[in-house]
Amino acid sequence: MLIIFSTSYDTTVDLLLHYLRSAPVFRYNTDRWEDYQIEIGPSGFRLQDPAGRLVNSSDITKALWRKPAKNRDLFPEIELPEETAYCETEVWYAMREMVNILWKERKIVLIEPLGDLRAGKFVQLDAASRYFSVPDYQFRLGFGSSFPEGARVITKSLTLEPVASASHSVLFATLVDDCELSPSCPWLVQEYVHADADITVVFVRGRIFAYELDRTPFLDRTVDWRELPVDDTSDNWQVHQLPDAVMTGITAFMEELGLHFGRLDFLCRKGTYYFLEVNPNGQWAWLDAERKNGLLSAIIEEILPGTPCNPIPVSR
Repeated sequence: MLIIFSTSYDTTVDLLLHYLRSAPVFRYNTDRWEDYQIEIGPSGFRLQDPAGRLVNSSDITKALWRKPAKNRDLFPEIELPEETAYCETEVWYAMREMVNILWKERKIVLIEPLGDLRAGKFVQLDAASRYFSVPDYQFRLGFGSSFPEGARVITKSLTLEPVASASHSVLFATLVDDCELSPSCPWLVQEYVHADADITVVFVRGRIFAYELDRTPFLDRTVDWRELPVDDTSDNWQVHQLPDAVMTGITAFMEELGLHFGRLDFLCRKGTYYFLEVNPNGQWAWLDAERKNGLLSAIIEEILPGTPCNPIPVSR
């Protein structure tokens, strides 16, 4: 059986389950923890879902860490009763240990749980500089700018933590005047690349699926496509052919970071690819929702209970 650690809001898992409907799959939604029964003991663990389906750890052949989250993280504006918050935290710890048990048994596939904590943005940028062009960058608090006066720069959030809790506003990549940034705030500042296209690449254990988005239609509104409504961009991504050198670089970069999966973001300007970041558990479903270009099929092949298991490294 395949077990997926997720939330009830994860539409990517909904899509996967649509195509996995004939396969034995157990979905554990961490935001609905009160609806499950859990037992962990010397012989392993077992779970029962709200429909009464039971799974033992010994029945699990593969496990996928999607994007599980606590309610206090999903809905920070809602104040949970103290007892509920305590219980949720205890259950979250138990869930993490279930994942660790499966990791030790070499059953975690494709996505490394919390991989972004080990391979964060600055580790990525250091590694990427050996394979790609990387825009100059600086994270600073208090110190002055390292960019030449008058240089065009963007600033963006490291965490996408909401800036204003009432509106859930986040700081996407924004073109700014560097000298106007307050030294009392933390800033990630990066050289601005006036690119022709956004390139996003999904890496699935050695297989590479690349897509491009023309930046011309939205550059008068924003420099970051993520700030736009989903309907404005989701249908405009087209399959992209990467140069062999970039594909070789992606494979070497992901091997250096020890990742089996990730969504890599680049900017492309006149044939030069500028690395921005890799999300070790990035969203991808909108790129192949109808299973037409091989991406969805590649992921299903990796997580199907009946296909060979290629576990992520244990040593990490």
